[in-house]
Amino acid sequence: MIAVDSYDLAWHLDPSAPDVKTRTTVRFRGSPEHVDLTVPEILSASLNVRSDGLDELRVEAAFPFAERGFRRVTDPVDGQVYLYAANYPDVPPHARWHSDDPWLRAPVALTVTVPPSWTCLSNGPAVIDAGEIRTFTPTAPIASFAATAAAGPFVRVHESVYVPRSRASVDGAAVGDLIARSIAFYEGLLVPYPYPYPKCDAVFVHGLPSLALSVAGLILFDQAVLDRLDEPRYLMTVVSHEVAHVWAGNLLGTSSWLVEGLAVYLSRLFVEQALPGSRPWDDLPDHPLPDRPYAPHLARVLAVESRIGRPAVLHGLRTLMTNLAHHNATEADFATHWPT
Repeated sequence: MIAVDSYDLAWHLDPSAPDVKTRTTVRFRGSPEHVDLTVPEILSASLNVRSDGLDELRVEAAFPFAERGFRRVTDPVDGQVYLYAANYPDVPPHARWHSDDPWLRAPVALTVTVPPSWTCLSNGPAVIDAGEIRTFTPTAPIASFAATAAAGPFVRVHESVYVPRSRASVDGAAVGDLIARSIAFYEGLLVPYPYPYPKCDAVFVHGLPSLALSVAGLILFDQAVLDRLDEPRYLMTVVSHEVAHVWAGNLLGTSSWLVEGLAVYLSRLFVEQALPGSRPWDDLPDHPLPDRPYAPHLARVLAVESRIGRPAVLHGLRTLMTNLAHHNATEADFATHWPT
């Protein structure tokens, strides 16, 4: 049995290279007879067995660009190249122990090598934010797939909102404002647990496999969302859903269906108060909501609400998030806190 204590990651993001060279240092406890690593191509590996019980495995590996994992995309407007990692739910962009539990957590310290002129964003704030080598503060314990970075000639359009260079003329204030309002709403709804990370950057990228992806400290949006900034109901639903994942999925992990069901549920509560008359609980035929694929998951959460009431649902969430912050909850844990 292995327990991961921390990951120390180094990624070399070169827009002209065929793959990403990585170095992963895993500090762990336990004495396995053998280790199965999840990694496409191992370049080197070494194991340092220490007397204090905290052993260290170092792996240098190459990861190809793919649909999930590290991605390389070219802006069709101006030909600029952008690199980012999109790994949910089970594709880690680094060497890890083989495990049937993709939600296994450990703190992550990341260093990224990029072209000096590029912007580079990751889960934590940058300690070194210039030159080729960018260093980020270690994270709280996060799931192995949640370590990420987005790098390229991004332009900041509003505080912590970044877009591809070809979209630099857009006004990012609507997105930045919705992120701030969503955070404030969920902080009040889920008292006493405030926003749990040092920052919340939003970056718009080309070719994201999903409409958006929220990990600790960073939200990736597909750049297509920028074309719908003038649709309040749509934009509120997308942004508040991803911010809800800060609590449902990032702060507190659980099964995938419940993570999505909770994010939709919390998002609808936000839209209900933020946009009166918007009918956030109805999927209008002429204006379908972007989270409609998760309707079955929302229905299961609403079934719980119908049995025990909204105050009890929220009380159970508050208790779980307080007791299991930066950890994972089982469906049995939820059943205990949502008594029938």
